[in-house]
Amino acid sequence: MYNSTLSNLIAGAVSRLEAELELAMPVMSPHIWAWLRQLAGSNQLQDYFQHPLAFPSLLLPWWLDDCLDGVIDETLQADLIYSTLNGYLYIRLIDNVMDGHSTDEPQLLPALGFFHTQFQCTYINYFAPEHPFWPYFQSTWYQSAESAMAEARTPRLDAAQFQQISAKKVCAAKIPLAAVCHFHDQPDMLEPWGRLVDLLGGWHQMHNDLFGWHKDVATGVTTYFLSEAEQRRAPAESVAGWVAREGFAWGMAALAEMMAAVTAHAGALACPELLAYLDTRQQLLDKQRQQAEKGLAALAKLVNATESTPGQGIKGEG
Repeated sequence: MYNSTLSNLIAGAVSRLEAELELAMPVMSPHIWAWLRQLAGSNQLQDYFQHPLAFPSLLLPWWLDDCLDGVIDETLQADLIYSTLNGYLYIRLIDNVMDGHSTDEPQLLPALGFFHTQFQCTYINYFAPEHPFWPYFQSTWYQSAESAMAEARTPRLDAAQFQQISAKKVCAAKIPLAAVCHFHDQPDMLEPWGRLVDLLGGWHQMHNDLFGWHKDVATGVTTYFLSEAEQRRAPAESVAGWVAREGFAWGMAALAEMMAAVTAHAGALACPELLAYLDTRQQLLDKQRQQAEKGLAALAKLVNATESTPGQGIKGEG
Protein backbone atom coordinates (compact mmCIF):
# COMPACT_ATOMS: atom_id res chain seq x y z
CA MET A 1 0.00 0.00 0.00
CA TYR A 2 2.88 2.38 0.79
CA ASN A 3 5.71 2.68 -1.73
CA SER A 4 9.28 3.32 -0.61
CA THR A 5 9.14 7.08 -1.21
CA LEU A 6 6.00 7.52 0.87
CA SER A 7 7.35 5.22 3.59
CA ASN A 8 10.51 7.30 3.79
CA LEU A 9 8.47 10.49 4.12
CA ILE A 10 6.44 8.94 6.93
CA ALA A 11 9.64 7.90 8.73
CA GLY A 12 10.94 11.44 8.28
CA ALA A 13 7.73 12.88 9.75
CA VAL A 14 8.07 10.63 12.80
CA SER A 15 11.65 11.81 13.30
CA ARG A 16 10.52 15.41 12.90
CA LEU A 17 7.79 14.83 15.49
CA GLU A 18 10.29 13.44 17.97
CA ALA A 19 12.69 16.36 17.45
CA GLU A 20 9.99 19.04 17.69
CA LEU A 21 8.49 17.41 20.77
CA GLU A 22 11.84 17.26 22.54
CA LEU A 23 12.55 20.89 21.67
CA ALA A 24 9.15 22.24 22.66
CA MET A 25 8.31 20.07 25.69
CA PRO A 26 11.48 18.50 27.13
CA VAL A 27 9.82 17.53 30.43
CA MET A 28 6.77 15.93 28.88
CA SER A 29 8.50 14.49 25.81
CA PRO A 30 9.71 11.18 27.37
CA HIS A 31 6.23 10.47 28.74
CA ILE A 32 4.54 11.22 25.43
CA TRP A 33 7.03 9.10 23.56
CA ALA A 34 6.47 6.20 25.97
CA TRP A 35 2.73 6.50 25.25
CA LEU A 36 3.38 6.51 21.51
CA ARG A 37 5.52 3.37 21.74
CA GLN A 38 2.78 1.70 23.79
CA LEU A 39 0.21 2.79 21.22
CA ALA A 40 2.26 1.39 18.35
CA GLY A 41 3.38 -1.73 20.19
CA SER A 42 6.97 -1.09 19.03
CA ASN A 43 9.63 1.57 18.61
CA GLN A 44 8.90 1.77 14.86
CA LEU A 45 6.11 4.32 14.86
CA GLN A 46 6.24 4.64 11.08
CA ASP A 47 4.98 1.05 10.87
CA TYR A 48 2.03 1.91 13.10
CA PHE A 49 0.97 4.72 10.79
CA GLN A 50 1.18 2.36 7.82
CA HIS A 51 -0.89 -0.42 9.33
CA PRO A 52 -2.95 -2.04 6.56
CA LEU A 53 -6.16 -1.87 8.64
CA ALA A 54 -5.79 1.83 9.48
CA PHE A 55 -7.85 4.50 7.76
CA PRO A 56 -5.72 5.67 4.78
CA SER A 57 -5.31 9.29 5.91
CA LEU A 58 -1.76 9.43 4.55
CA LEU A 59 -2.53 7.62 1.30
CA LEU A 60 -5.48 9.72 0.15
CA PRO A 61 -3.57 13.04 -0.24
CA TRP A 62 -0.74 11.15 -1.94
CA TRP A 63 -3.08 9.63 -4.52
CA LEU A 64 -4.92 12.92 -5.04
CA ASP A 65 -1.67 14.81 -5.59
CA ASP A 66 -0.70 12.29 -8.26
CA CYS A 67 -4.14 12.45 -9.92
CA LEU A 68 -4.21 16.27 -10.07
CA ASP A 69 -0.69 16.93 -11.25
CA GLY A 70 0.85 13.66 -12.38
CA VAL A 71 3.96 14.46 -10.33
CA ILE A 72 3.77 14.22 -6.56
CA ASP A 73 5.16 17.23 -4.68
CA GLU A 74 7.23 15.54 -1.99
CA THR A 75 7.80 18.74 0.00
CA LEU A 76 4.06 19.30 0.25
CA GLN A 77 3.43 15.66 1.09
CA ALA A 78 6.10 15.65 3.82
CA ASP A 79 4.38 18.60 5.50
CA LEU A 80 0.92 17.08 5.11
CA ILE A 81 2.10 13.81 6.63
CA TYR A 82 3.65 15.62 9.59
CA SER A 83 0.47 17.64 10.13
CA THR A 84 -1.76 14.58 9.83
CA LEU A 85 0.31 12.61 12.34
CA ASN A 86 -0.16 15.38 14.88
CA GLY A 87 -3.86 15.68 14.09
CA TYR A 88 -4.30 11.93 14.52
CA LEU A 89 -2.52 11.91 17.87
CA TYR A 90 -4.62 14.84 19.05
CA ILE A 91 -7.83 12.96 18.22
CA ARG A 92 -6.54 9.61 19.47
CA LEU A 93 -5.53 10.96 22.86
CA ILE A 94 -8.98 12.48 23.37
CA ASP A 95 -10.77 9.37 22.08
CA ASN A 96 -8.86 7.06 24.41
CA VAL A 97 -9.92 9.10 27.40
CA MET A 98 -13.54 9.41 26.23
CA ASP A 99 -13.88 5.72 25.39
CA GLY A 100 -12.45 4.50 28.65
CA HIS A 101 -9.53 2.79 26.90
CA SER A 102 -6.97 5.05 28.52
CA THR A 103 -4.17 4.09 30.89
CA ASP A 104 -2.02 7.12 31.67
CA GLU A 105 -3.55 9.31 28.94
CA PRO A 106 -5.31 11.74 31.34
CA GLN A 107 -1.90 12.84 32.61
CA LEU A 108 -0.83 13.49 29.00
CA LEU A 109 -3.73 15.78 28.09
CA PRO A 110 -1.53 18.93 28.23
CA ALA A 111 0.22 17.52 25.14
CA LEU A 112 -2.93 18.31 23.17
CA GLY A 113 -1.67 21.86 22.84
CA PHE A 114 1.45 20.66 21.06
CA PHE A 115 -0.37 18.26 18.74
CA HIS A 116 -3.01 20.81 17.74
CA THR A 117 -0.47 23.58 17.15
CA GLN A 118 1.73 21.39 14.98
CA PHE A 119 -1.30 20.10 13.08
CA GLN A 120 -2.62 23.56 12.22
CA CYS A 121 0.55 25.61 11.86
CA THR A 122 1.84 23.45 9.01
CA TYR A 123 -0.85 24.91 6.75
CA ILE A 124 0.09 28.50 7.58
CA ASN A 125 3.13 28.10 5.34
CA TYR A 126 0.88 27.38 2.37
CA PHE A 127 -2.26 29.49 2.76
CA ALA A 128 -2.69 33.15 3.73
CA PRO A 129 -5.28 33.97 6.42
CA GLU A 130 -7.85 35.11 3.85
CA HIS A 131 -7.46 32.00 1.67
CA PRO A 132 -10.67 29.91 1.19
CA PHE A 133 -8.81 26.91 2.59
CA TRP A 134 -9.28 28.22 6.13
CA PRO A 135 -13.09 28.31 6.33
CA TYR A 136 -13.10 24.72 5.08
CA PHE A 137 -10.42 23.79 7.61
CA GLN A 138 -12.47 25.27 10.46
CA SER A 139 -15.82 23.77 9.52
CA THR A 140 -14.32 20.31 8.95
CA TRP A 141 -12.31 20.38 12.16
CA TYR A 142 -15.37 21.44 14.12
CA GLN A 143 -17.44 18.67 12.52
CA SER A 144 -14.85 16.13 13.63
CA ALA A 145 -15.22 17.26 17.25
CA GLU A 146 -19.01 17.42 16.99
CA SER A 147 -19.19 13.86 15.66
CA ALA A 148 -17.10 12.49 18.51
CA MET A 149 -19.21 14.30 21.10
CA ALA A 150 -22.51 13.36 19.46
CA GLU A 151 -21.60 9.69 19.32
CA ALA A 152 -20.55 9.65 22.97
CA ARG A 153 -23.86 11.25 24.02
CA THR A 154 -26.18 9.15 21.86
CA PRO A 155 -27.43 6.13 23.82
CA ARG A 156 -28.44 4.22 20.68
CA LEU A 157 -27.56 4.73 17.02
CA ASP A 158 -29.80 3.93 14.08
CA ALA A 159 -28.67 3.70 10.44
CA ALA A 160 -29.24 7.40 9.73
CA GLN A 161 -27.39 8.51 12.86
CA PHE A 162 -24.53 6.19 12.00
CA GLN A 163 -24.09 7.95 8.66
CA GLN A 164 -24.52 11.42 10.16
CA ILE A 165 -22.32 10.88 13.23
CA SER A 166 -20.08 7.81 13.35
CA ALA A 167 -19.11 7.83 9.67
CA LYS A 168 -18.02 11.48 10.01
CA LYS A 169 -15.55 10.80 12.82
CA VAL A 170 -12.71 10.63 10.28
CA CYS A 171 -13.83 13.74 8.39
CA ALA A 172 -10.63 15.53 9.44
CA ALA A 173 -8.96 13.46 6.70
CA LYS A 174 -10.59 15.89 4.26
CA ILE A 175 -8.34 18.73 5.45
CA PRO A 176 -5.10 17.55 3.75
CA LEU A 177 -7.20 16.76 0.67
CA ALA A 178 -8.42 20.36 0.68
CA ALA A 179 -4.81 21.50 0.93
CA VAL A 180 -3.83 19.43 -2.12
CA CYS A 181 -6.80 20.73 -4.14
CA HIS A 182 -6.08 24.37 -3.31
CA PHE A 183 -2.34 23.91 -3.80
CA HIS A 184 -3.05 22.83 -7.37
CA ASP A 185 -5.83 25.42 -7.84
CA GLN A 186 -8.43 22.70 -8.37
CA PRO A 187 -10.89 23.23 -5.48
CA ASP A 188 -13.67 21.59 -7.52
CA MET A 189 -12.03 18.21 -6.90
CA LEU A 190 -12.57 18.47 -3.15
CA GLU A 191 -16.27 17.56 -3.21
CA PRO A 192 -15.89 14.11 -4.87
CA TRP A 193 -12.81 13.24 -2.81
CA GLY A 194 -14.50 14.50 0.36
CA ARG A 195 -17.46 12.27 -0.44
CA LEU A 196 -15.02 9.37 -0.70
CA VAL A 197 -13.85 10.08 2.85
CA ASP A 198 -17.45 9.96 4.11
CA LEU A 199 -18.22 6.68 2.34
CA LEU A 200 -14.94 5.02 3.29
CA GLY A 201 -15.23 6.43 6.81
CA GLY A 202 -18.56 4.66 7.24
CA TRP A 203 -17.13 1.37 6.05
CA HIS A 204 -14.08 1.76 8.28
CA GLN A 205 -16.20 2.58 11.35
CA MET A 206 -18.49 -0.39 10.75
CA HIS A 207 -15.42 -2.61 10.39
CA ASN A 208 -14.11 -1.38 13.74
CA ASP A 209 -17.53 -1.81 15.38
CA LEU A 210 -17.94 -5.36 14.07
CA PHE A 211 -14.52 -6.68 14.98
CA GLY A 212 -14.26 -4.72 18.24
CA TRP A 213 -17.75 -5.41 19.60
CA HIS A 214 -16.57 -7.33 22.67
CA LYS A 215 -14.27 -4.52 23.82
CA ASP A 216 -17.03 -1.98 23.21
CA VAL A 217 -19.46 -4.02 25.34
CA ALA A 218 -16.90 -4.16 28.15
CA THR A 219 -16.28 -0.41 28.12
CA GLY A 220 -19.86 0.65 27.48
CA VAL A 221 -19.14 2.37 24.18
CA THR A 222 -22.11 3.16 21.96
CA THR A 223 -21.85 1.80 18.42
CA TYR A 224 -24.29 1.19 15.60
CA PHE A 225 -23.50 -2.53 15.65
CA LEU A 226 -24.29 -2.84 19.37
CA SER A 227 -27.40 -0.71 18.92
CA GLU A 228 -28.60 -3.19 16.30
CA ALA A 229 -27.80 -6.00 18.73
CA GLU A 230 -30.17 -4.44 21.26
CA GLN A 231 -32.91 -4.25 18.63
CA ARG A 232 -32.45 -7.66 17.05
CA ARG A 233 -31.52 -10.10 19.82
CA ALA A 234 -34.11 -12.27 21.53
CA PRO A 235 -35.44 -11.14 24.95
CA ALA A 236 -33.20 -13.49 26.95
CA GLU A 237 -30.33 -13.54 24.46
CA SER A 238 -26.96 -11.95 25.24
CA VAL A 239 -25.04 -9.78 22.80
CA ALA A 240 -22.58 -12.64 22.36
CA GLY A 241 -25.44 -14.98 21.57
CA TRP A 242 -26.78 -12.64 18.89
CA VAL A 243 -23.33 -12.13 17.38
CA ALA A 244 -22.80 -15.88 17.13
CA ARG A 245 -26.30 -16.58 15.83
CA GLU A 246 -26.69 -13.86 13.20
CA GLY A 247 -24.98 -10.64 14.24
CA PHE A 248 -21.62 -11.29 12.63
CA ALA A 249 -23.29 -12.26 9.35
CA TRP A 250 -25.44 -9.13 9.55
CA GLY A 251 -22.34 -6.98 10.07
CA MET A 252 -20.53 -8.59 7.15
CA ALA A 253 -23.54 -7.95 4.91
CA ALA A 254 -23.55 -4.29 5.98
CA LEU A 255 -19.85 -4.02 5.18
CA ALA A 256 -20.42 -5.55 1.74
CA GLU A 257 -23.15 -3.01 0.98
CA MET A 258 -20.97 -0.12 2.12
CA MET A 259 -17.94 -1.33 0.15
CA ALA A 260 -20.07 -1.54 -2.99
CA ALA A 261 -20.95 2.15 -2.56
CA VAL A 262 -17.32 3.08 -1.91
CA THR A 263 -16.09 1.18 -4.96
CA ALA A 264 -18.77 2.66 -7.22
CA HIS A 265 -17.84 6.19 -6.16
CA ALA A 266 -14.11 5.50 -6.39
CA GLY A 267 -14.51 4.28 -9.95
CA ALA A 268 -15.38 7.81 -11.07
CA LEU A 269 -12.24 9.34 -9.52
CA ALA A 270 -9.86 7.87 -12.11
CA CYS A 271 -7.35 6.71 -9.50
CA PRO A 272 -6.00 3.18 -10.11
CA GLU A 273 -4.09 3.18 -6.81
CA LEU A 274 -7.31 3.82 -4.90
CA LEU A 275 -9.12 0.95 -6.63
CA ALA A 276 -6.17 -1.36 -5.95
CA TYR A 277 -6.27 -0.33 -2.29
CA LEU A 278 -9.97 -1.12 -2.01
CA ASP A 279 -9.38 -4.52 -3.57
CA THR A 280 -6.61 -5.20 -1.04
CA ARG A 281 -8.83 -4.15 1.86
CA GLN A 282 -11.52 -6.53 0.65
CA GLN A 283 -9.00 -9.37 0.51
CA LEU A 284 -7.88 -8.58 4.07
CA LEU A 285 -11.51 -8.53 5.18
CA ASP A 286 -12.09 -11.95 3.64
CA LYS A 287 -9.18 -13.33 5.68
CA GLN A 288 -10.53 -11.69 8.84
CA ARG A 289 -13.94 -13.21 8.17
CA GLN A 290 -12.50 -16.70 7.80
CA GLN A 291 -10.57 -16.36 11.05
CA ALA A 292 -13.55 -14.92 12.91
CA GLU A 293 -15.91 -17.65 11.75
CA LYS A 294 -13.67 -20.25 13.38
CA GLY A 295 -14.05 -18.47 16.70
CA LEU A 296 -17.78 -18.00 16.22
CA ALA A 297 -18.33 -21.75 16.21
CA ALA A 298 -16.72 -22.02 19.65
CA LEU A 299 -18.62 -18.95 20.86
CA ALA A 300 -21.92 -20.46 19.71
CA LYS A 301 -21.25 -23.65 21.71
CA LEU A 302 -20.39 -21.64 24.81
CA VAL A 303 -23.48 -19.47 24.46
CA ASN A 304 -25.75 -22.48 23.92
CA ALA A 305 -24.35 -24.15 27.02
CA THR A 306 -24.74 -21.13 29.31
CA GLU A 307 -27.90 -19.50 28.00
CA SER A 308 -29.86 -22.73 28.00
CA THR A 309 -29.23 -23.01 31.75
CA PRO A 310 -31.75 -21.26 34.04
CA GLY A 311 -30.38 -18.02 35.43
CA GLN A 312 -27.78 -17.69 32.71
CA GLY A 313 -27.64 -15.55 29.62
CA ILE A 314 -29.13 -12.44 31.22
CA LYS A 315 -29.96 -9.84 28.59
CA GLY A 316 -27.26 -7.25 28.34
CA GLU A 317 -24.34 -9.55 29.07
CA GLY A 318 -21.40 -9.62 26.66
